[in-house]
Amino acid sequence: MKLRTYIIYIISIVLLGCSPNYHLDSSEHKIIGISAEKDSAISSIIAPYKQAIESQMNEVLSYNKKDLTKQKGNNLLARFVTDLSLEYASADICIMNNGGLRTIIDQGPITRGKIFELMPFENELVIVELDENDFTSLLDYIAIRNGDIPFSGIEIKINEKKEVLSHNKNIDFSKGEKIKVLTSDYLANGGDKMKFLQNKQQIKIGVKVRDAIIDYCERTDTINMKLDSRIQIINEEE
Repeated sequence: MKLRTYIIYIISIVLLGCSPNYHLDSSEHKIIGISAEKDSAISSIIAPYKQAIESQMNEVLSYNKKDLTKQKGNNLLARFVTDLSLEYASADICIMNNGGLRTIIDQGPITRGKIFELMPFENELVIVELDENDFTSLLDYIAIRNGDIPFSGIEIKINEKKEVLSHNKNIDFSKGEKIKVLTSDYLANGGDKMKFLQNKQQIKIGVKVRDAIIDYCERTDTINMKLDSRIQIINEEE
């Protein structure tokens, strides 16, 4: 987004260069209506940069066959972001948060601007390693929310009491093995009450979450997400 920086820089120069110095002799507590006409000189300077940014934001990266929404549970948008994120790192699991995904992706063309709407933050992908206790806390975190949290790389079975019954990860914690979790630096620092990720060494991937999504869309002509059974609620009375 260097062009946006250029616009801000140019506006600052123009405004500062055209602003006279004032000395305040006195003040009165009055409300005075102020109106100003659009400065054509500034507008003409900004116009080409504005057009360039709009052109970039309107660029179609991919085509989406289904609405990727954020309904509760194992939703398509959550799966889309966490699944693709795992392609950018050697990790066992990816976990994100629904609050970090700021919009849905409708069926149809996906533009660069839409991805900026989806992920407006500068969060980066990082890996943290969890021992057995922290991994159990992660599973409990997912279970308590009935899977209403973006995650990939693991299948979990829970009961109606929101207790974890089983999962499909084979990690021998007794031998000191740890599970590698891919997430955002925001969550790795304890965001969204994910304390089990906190105070761990963070292995930086060098890729922002937004850039990973954009790159994936650029490489993928058509996106056709489908729900799966990565989390199952088991009725133990049956």
